[in-house]
Amino acid sequence: MNKIYLIIILLSFPIFVYGQKNRWNSLKPGQWRYETNLPEKGYSLQNYSLTAAENLAFKKNVASLAEWFRQNVPMLTSPKGYDLRALSNYVWGDWTTKTEAEYGIPADLGFLFELFYADGSKWKVEPPRYGLSVNALYGGHNGFFFTPESIVDDGTRYDLSQSEKVSKALSDLQQYFRVYPLKEQPAPGVDIYEAYRDGWQQNGRRTIVVYNPDRPPYWLPVTVKEMADAHLAYYSLIQKREIDRMVLDQLKQEIAELSAEELAAPAYAGHESHFALNVNGKKQGYQIMKFNPEYWDKSLPPSAIQFMTFWNSNLTREEMDEQAQRSYPEYPQMLVNQFQWEVIQKLITIK
Repeated sequence: MNKIYLIIILLSFPIFVYGQKNRWNSLKPGQWRYETNLPEKGYSLQNYSLTAAENLAFKKNVASLAEWFRQNVPMLTSPKGYDLRALSNYVWGDWTTKTEAEYGIPADLGFLFELFYADGSKWKVEPPRYGLSVNALYGGHNGFFFTPESIVDDGTRYDLSQSEKVSKALSDLQQYFRVYPLKEQPAPGVDIYEAYRDGWQQNGRRTIVVYNPDRPPYWLPVTVKEMADAHLAYYSLIQKREIDRMVLDQLKQEIAELSAEELAAPAYAGHESHFALNVNGKKQGYQIMKFNPEYWDKSLPPSAIQFMTFWNSNLTREEMDEQAQRSYPEYPQMLVNQFQWEVIQKLITIK
């Protein structure tokens, strides 16, 4: 009986593969369209405001950026096998306050591949997508280092008279993020960082930062002491519950165990035994950085595109073929393979 099942499976496998290959109509010409959710009206945050003119100028800049890609990247100039929907969205890090490092208006720009099925229908809901970020502080790296539990502003965790200080301490902690190792710099103003994929480094995912090389460094390293002081400033205010007081005691104990040399060293994420201050000064793990406010050219308006980040899964030809067999052609990888970074870098001059 098992032999019969095996024969049926083997006979069916070519039909399955053939069906996957012919699931899509890869020859049908497609169309380009651009959509945006970027605002045009002015508004005010707690400590910052943007005028309608600044928002409108940024909206036009991002539209120009999308159009540049359409005109200069073959897969976007002449879509085939899909309709290409370019979509831009607004992505402030916080809707109530603005940190010192936030100057350029941030946004995401995505290229969505609405694939044509062989039966004449189209993949419209969450199709394959490639995205890039404009003026994003940490540039899609390894995420913000500090992600605390949600604290309800009801007075059960801290004195509400200290709300402004709590907000400031939290904002200070959330400016830190982990970065991947720098792999190469193929052109001035282009840095390629290597992320790990599946726990190992070979053929790993890439994060590409495109910037103005004539400006100060866009990221700054931070010391273990700076991280310690920022944690102390925050947890010293959250003290109404016993568990919170225990966390503060643990934090102080862990800081006391660090040598003066390690406190002065650049901070890296992770520690063998500490959890309240989960950083080390021994170059173990990802380095912790923060965005440099001095990078921004403030003679330019906030609507200027001064910093962009991209990603590259860095799939091999064999991996792309396997992906196509399982699901859909790996159009996002095919798209990024057509990018010329030294040419894209010149887009930083958009004002």
